[in-house]
Amino acid sequence: MAAKFLKFLIALALIPFIAAEIRTFIDLVPQGQWGDAWILSFGAGFAAWFLIFLFLPRAMWLYVLGHEFTHALAAMLSGGKVSAFKVTSKGGHIMTDKISWWIALSPYFVPIYALIWIGLWLTIDFYHSLRPWQPVLYFGLGFFWCFHLTFTCSMLHPRQTDLSGEGYIFSGVVIVSFNLITVLVLLAILTHDFSGSCRIFLHRTVQCYVFTGREIVQGLGWLWNMWRTRGNA
Repeated sequence: MAAKFLKFLIALALIPFIAAEIRTFIDLVPQGQWGDAWILSFGAGFAAWFLIFLFLPRAMWLYVLGHEFTHALAAMLSGGKVSAFKVTSKGGHIMTDKISWWIALSPYFVPIYALIWIGLWLTIDFYHSLRPWQPVLYFGLGFFWCFHLTFTCSMLHPRQTDLSGEGYIFSGVVIVSFNLITVLVLLAILTHDFSGSCRIFLHRTVQCYVFTGREIVQGLGWLWNMWRTRGNA
């Protein structure tokens, strides 16, 4: 119970961070070089998967495989051992001797198939240059990132034990904040000024936390004055 309450407090503390991410997103969108060839390929891949997701049977087994694999990978990176791994089109699970929020929630913010795609591309490119085929790389990244986002959104429901185990508010805040970071990295690349984008994000983060702190102090002051007024009455 104490652990969940602590996570609830952490979630509240991260809300200004999400606000800063949103403000940065609004700042960076107009600065993006949206005509770049790579973003057109990325957008085509993104749109291709979105249409597949809407109009064709959903590849649930493939999603569950990636979902459980991410759980297992997170567990192993945390020093845990995976003793069971089950995948079906209706769901799956792993058994591990480690339990943490990182292991439980990682499939919701780690686009595992996009990372696998990058890994395969870099491996082949090491032996045989794929530079002329770079649009295919960006198409695949858009395709698999959209795969991640669509299935992640469809899996966020009250019956999801990954979320209930960590607390719905904490889980929601962590998932949103990490996915927004991915979006901001993409936008920072689009602006052709990564360091400048980082400065904007830092400025917005400080701004949002200062505003939140000021509002909390004012709210506490108002409560104190109200309590004193009632006490004197």
